[in-house]
Amino acid sequence: MAVDRRLVYVGVFLFALGGVTLAAQGGVFGSDEAAQALRLWPVAIIALGAGLLLHRTRFGLAGGLVAAAMPGLLLGGALVAAPRLVPECGGTPQAGGVVSRQGTFDGPASVDLTFACGDLSVITAPGNGWQIQTGDAAGSTATVALTPGRLSVASSGEWHAFGPLHGGDTWQLSLPTATSLDLAAEINAGRARLDLAGAQLRSASFTVDAGDARVDLSGASVGHLSMDVNAAAASVVLPVSQDLGADLSVSAGSLKVCAPSGLGLRVHATAVLASANYGDLVRVGDAWESPGYAMANHHADVTIAATVGSVEINPQGGCQ
Repeated sequence: MAVDRRLVYVGVFLFALGGVTLAAQGGVFGSDEAAQALRLWPVAIIALGAGLLLHRTRFGLAGGLVAAAMPGLLLGGALVAAPRLVPECGGTPQAGGVVSRQGTFDGPASVDLTFACGDLSVITAPGNGWQIQTGDAAGSTATVALTPGRLSVASSGEWHAFGPLHGGDTWQLSLPTATSLDLAAEINAGRARLDLAGAQLRSASFTVDAGDARVDLSGASVGHLSMDVNAAAASVVLPVSQDLGADLSVSAGSLKVCAPSGLGLRVHATAVLASANYGDLVRVGDAWESPGYAMANHHADVTIAATVGSVEINPQGGCQ
């Protein structure tokens, strides 16, 4: 029976892609080493060319295997190295370039953040007041817009796939814990750390493009969570004190999801050219569940769609 070489090549590609990400998850190497290895990316192009040259020779199968494996290794390395591939666009804000704004919410409110490169920090504080400090290395400041029941903050410059058009923003935002909020954050490059302990979030939506983001919701109240990770690295710690529905997706990036002890976690996942590590979860029907799921006081029902990416549930070392 003839072997369909196309299926063999696809299998080799997937094996190489999954092998690299699995090795990284096992601690064989880290993102720094992967970023260094990616400097050898021309080797993948050479391998593809060699495979085409050898296609109709007696070495055609061997050449095809090499040509299929190299892109898988390259893509897998890029996924592992994502945290180290974030564009360098930060910097110390110029003297006198930091602007502080503050105010209070009289009732339920919406907070919209559009962040384009730099360093973003979001924390919480008791009461109904919010406060933000913004500035960037080029001397510009973010645009802060206030309307009844809404706070919108947008970076002063633009960002595109080839890098920032300004020096990079530095934001420090404090949100109130006594106000019910709808939070939406779009993070384009740069690094973001959101520690939302005590926040009352009717909804929380995060989009991470070519960036590195960590969202800690462990001490928050969240009605619904959504997160889209595109060519980026992100991690999220789920809340433990209530039931939660979440829709997460990752494309050409990496996503870590942590469930605090005591939270019953059920994951429905689809993966296309992606790797998934479900940690201590067990397979139940078409889903993955934490041990003792049915006995938990609160449950998180999470849907994850991964395309050419990697997903880790409760990874060793947590969601750092």
